[in-house]
Amino acid sequence: MRRALIVYNPMSGRHLHRRNLARIVAALRAGGIAAEPTPTSAPGHATQIARDAVAQGFEVVFGYGGDGTIRETAEGLCGTEIALGVLPGGTVNVVARAFALTTNPVEAARRQCQLRPRLIDVGLCAGKPFLMQASSGPEAYAMHRLSSALKTRLGFFGAALSTTASILRYSFPTLDVEADGRQFQARGAMVCNISELAGPYRLIPDGRFDDGRMELFLFKGEDLFDAASFSLDLFRGVHTRRRDVEIHHVERVVFSGPPDAYVQLDGDALVGVPHPIEMTLAPKRLYALVA
Repeated sequence: MRRALIVYNPMSGRHLHRRNLARIVAALRAGGIAAEPTPTSAPGHATQIARDAVAQGFEVVFGYGGDGTIRETAEGLCGTEIALGVLPGGTVNVVARAFALTTNPVEAARRQCQLRPRLIDVGLCAGKPFLMQASSGPEAYAMHRLSSALKTRLGFFGAALSTTASILRYSFPTLDVEADGRQFQARGAMVCNISELAGPYRLIPDGRFDDGRMELFLFKGEDLFDAASFSLDLFRGVHTRRRDVEIHHVERVVFSGPPDAYVQLDGDALVGVPHPIEMTLAPKRLYALVA
């Protein structure tokens, strides 16, 4: 029987995941994993719990909650031989979708009992690990203004409503971006490790999270109309045909300005970090239970 820890956020997913915790523990035990649930109590607590689990000899640490909880749990495991498991319990669950897991946490638990850990890449944004993306532009602006109360009360619809309201106020300033020594200007810039965006939508068609490189997505549309039409094309899967879109495979990216440009990583606002802001892959990778 493998020993595992479940790091869970009591506040994510509109609190609905608490109903499933006992079923998740039972599903894991039936698959040969003895799991102990441990709740987080503050931002960053999941990272410390994961680090303690490594020291205590656990073989797997499951993050149960939203993508922020998953990212924090991964931060505590990066560079170790302890595997990350993903139990989706948030609003969008991008990491679970990227790992080809169901968004039902009980089913995801059952599936991961059958999986062997494999190494995946981890990005660094100003030294902070991320699994999905780090970006500057309209979505970063929206993340800085996301209404937590609305998201908690209405779930995905609430997050979408808050994001839409923020984008309507965004002025689309020009961003200065350096990628592997080349200079670019865009209205939106996203450095991707995982290519899924806002749930099931794939931003980089050939993007991988285990190939030792990142992708830089540049959006050069100039206004709200361009952003709206891009969103429609993303939903249809034809966004890469647009003239105002560029994709580059990169090793190092720097957001160099403007100084007040907003930045987010894995759906969380990056605060208190001045430009320029550097993104690379972490030198140490992460073991994860990936389907």
